[in-house]
This record gives sequence, structure tokens and C-alpha cells, in this order.
Amino acid sequence: MAASGTKKKKKWIKWVVIAAVVVLIFIIFSIYSMNAANNMFEDDPVTKRDIQTYHSFTGTVAPVTEENVVPKLTGLKIEKYAVEEGDEVKAGDVLVYLDASSIEDQIEELELSMSINATDSDISVKQAYNQLSAYRRDLKDGINSQMLSASQNLASAAAQFRQAERNYRDILSMNAAGANTTLTGAQYQVDSAYQGVRQAQIALDQADHAKRLGATAMNDQESLNLSYENAERALDSAWLSYRNAVASSKAAAIQSQSNTEAALDSYLAAQNSLLMAYQAYQVAERGAKDQLANLELQYEQAKNGANTALNELKLSRLYENLEDCKVKAPMDGVVTSLPKKRGDMTTATDPVATVTLFDSMKVKIKINEYDMAGAEEGKDVVVILNAIDKEYEGKISKIARTATAENGVSYFESEIEFPADELVRIGMSAEIHLITNDVKGALTVKSDTIELNEDGTAYVLVRGKDGKSVDKRDVECGASDGTYTEITKGVYEGETALKVPLSAEEMMAQMMMGE
Repeated sequence: MAASGTKKKKKWIKWVVIAAVVVLIFIIFSIYSMNAANNMFEDDPVTKRDIQTYHSFTGTVAPVTEENVVPKLTGLKIEKYAVEEGDEVKAGDVLVYLDASSIEDQIEELELSMSINATDSDISVKQAYNQLSAYRRDLKDGINSQMLSASQNLASAAAQFRQAERNYRDILSMNAAGANTTLTGAQYQVDSAYQGVRQAQIALDQADHAKRLGATAMNDQESLNLSYENAERALDSAWLSYRNAVASSKAAAIQSQSNTEAALDSYLAAQNSLLMAYQAYQVAERGAKDQLANLELQYEQAKNGANTALNELKLSRLYENLEDCKVKAPMDGVVTSLPKKRGDMTTATDPVATVTLFDSMKVKIKINEYDMAGAEEGKDVVVILNAIDKEYEGKISKIARTATAENGVSYFESEIEFPADELVRIGMSAEIHLITNDVKGALTVKSDTIELNEDGTAYVLVRGKDGKSVDKRDVECGASDGTYTEITKGVYEGETALKVPLSAEEMMAQMMMGE
């Protein structure tokens, strides 16, 4: 009996607890319903604000300008560092000193050798120059013995020729004009042959001049020799023609008057002497020019023997190498890496230091192909560094022309550049905002006050002018940043948009969640 009574008592207590919970729930629901009724709508003033939409990307901060310093000289030991990591440097500041002892030894040896050779070489050059100058002076003053003798002989032969020519022509003028056609024709042949000899002689002189010039300039000597030989043969042929003409003229002269024969012989002899004297003068002139060229060549050879240009060039390069043992900063910046240590050898590829410019930074991002609208080089972006809670104005500096595929989506590798300050650090995470829409002074409401009609058009509930009624306004929407939406038609600034009331189920759910 006692056990049965205990069970009835427990059952009674259970129902009392359940009834109390139900009553409590009813009271809470009634209170919440009363509050909900009093605050059925949430007011949202229709105001103007800036609406901005953007695509967001992430990346890591890196320097725009950074240079690894590789020494120009390889195989030298690092003697010491002149800087430490973190030091600020200017372009031209010494970063590293290399061991220059081997280069200094080479400089000392070469300078000693150049000093010993300089004296002997100077004497040879002066002697050759004096000989050349004296010969040139003799030629200019006309006191060269060979040229002087040849010139005098030529002048004498020319005077004799002019006299014989006058005598001969005086005799001819005494004859009747055209009375002796044989003699006249023979004389024409002689004159023509004489002109041929002179032209052939001039051609030979020109060929000889070209031959000597060609030998100096190292041109086609074989061709020049052939031209000279042809000119000589032409001169011999002209002489043969001339002698034949002279012989014919003499034969004709025999048939002429005896006084004409003597004059003609004198004329022809003088003419022949003049040609021979002219030829002798040309030979002397060529000899003088050859001797001049010889002396000039000797002078040049003496200068070349004394020329220290090659050694001076070697010495100049050694001094350049000595200066290159001071490895200098290529630009202003901060030393961010010193990867080697004292005693290490330099190579052609390994840097001994890294200099970084912190004034400008970059962020590499990947722009999805669907976000490319509005993305172009030079476009402004916002760089956000959450670690230091700062924003910076940047620009798109580079966009790849070729897409890279990843997980079935194509993207374009791009770079953002922005001016940095002392707070920015390499390696920081960065968020990039590429503005796609920026509306200033847009008339807006909260996005959750906008509802849709059955046909998909939008509407907003607006509190009436009496402050109690509710008007339904069909609206047209513009830009939206998720929280606020631009209303381009349907409401006016200063009106109050109303958030749609919760359903009973939503109220119960919020109530149960403690809202």
C-alpha cells in the first residue's frame, strides 16, 4: 500500500510540473506576441549613401624593386662585408670587399715592364721621325738630288723641243699649203702617234700610282699589278706606233725638200728627247714617292714598336677589376640578405647581397575569368592589410594575356602595385578590392526591406504620412552592396521603409532561440 501511494504521488507531481511548464510557455508567448504586435515593423529611413561593389582577391606583399647583387669578378674571396642586414644604402655604397691582392700584383708587374720599355722605344721613334721629316722637307724645297736633276733635264728637253718645233713649222709655212700631201699625212701620223705615247705614258703613271696606293692599303695587289703591266704594254705599243710613224715621216721627208729634212730631223729628235726626259722625270718622281712611303712605313713601325696602347688597355682593365673588388649597391634601398660569409669564393651566378626598395610594393593575385569585367592595367584598386588595419591606394600593374586553368576555371595572373610606408612588411597578407560599381549619393534602403511580387518585381512597404498606415510601393532597384540597395524609382528621401513582419512560425522560432 505504501508503494502504491508513492507511485500516485510521483505521477501527480509529474502532471503538476507539465502543467506549470505549459502555463509558463503560454505566458512567455503572450508577452512576446504583445511585444511583436507593438513592434510589428522595423523602421528603415530612406537615405542617400554611397554604394560600392567590388571583387575581392587575396595575395602576399612583395617588393616591386629588388636586386640580387652578383659580383663582376669570379673566383675571388670575400674579404669582408661593409654592411649588415637591415642597413639602408645609397646607390654606389660599398656592400662587400673582395680580396684584391692578386690584381694588385698584376698591376705592379705590368707597370714595371712598361717603364723599362718606354726609353728604348722613344729613341727609335724619334730617329724615324727625323729621317721622314728631312726627306719631306727636301721634296718640298726642291733640293732632292734625283728630282732636281730629272726636273732640269725635262726643262732643257722641253726648251729644245719648242725651238725645233718653231724651226720646223717655219719651214713648212714656206711651202705651199697642201703642196706635199704625202709629207702632211706622214706628219699627222707622227703627231697622232706622239699623242698616243703621251696618253699611254699618263696611263702608266696612273697605274703605277694606283699600284703603290693599293700596296699601302692592302687591296687586291694582283689586279693592280695586271693593270700596271697592261699600261706598260700599251706604252710599248704606242712607242712602236710612234717609231713606225717617224719612219714613215722620214721616208716622206726624203722626198721633200732638203731643207725640210734637216728641220724635221731636228724636230723629231727634240720630240723624242722630250719624251725620254719626261719618262726619266716620272721614274725619278716614282722613286721619290717610294722612298717617302718607305720612310713613312719605318716611322709607323717604330711607333707601333713603341706603342703602349695594348699594355695601357691591359692596365686600365686591371684597375677596373681592382675597383670591381668593391661590390657596390646598384640602387637606393635596404640590405635584406647577405647569403655568403667571409672567405667564400665569388661565382658568376651566386649573389653576395640583396638590396630591396620598400617605397613600392606589389601583390600577385589571380583574377577569375568571370571577374575580368572592369579589370585592366592601370585600374585603381584598394589594398587592405588587415595585420596593421590600414588601406592603401593601388593600381593593377600587370595582367597576363594568357589564362591559366585550375579546377576547370580559367584565371589570369596579375600584379597590384601600391606605395608603401614604414608599417608595410614583405610577406604580409593582403586583400585587394577591385571596384566594379561606385555610386555616389544613391537613394537607398536596407536590402532586407525589399520584397518580391509573384511576378518577380520588387516592392517596399512605406509608412504612410499619418504615421500609422502602410503603403506598398513598387520600386526599381540599382546597385547593392548586400546590406543596402539603391532604389532608382518608387520611394523618396526622408520616407520610412518598413521591414516585413515575421510569420507566426518565425516568431515562435525566434522566441525559442531567446530572441
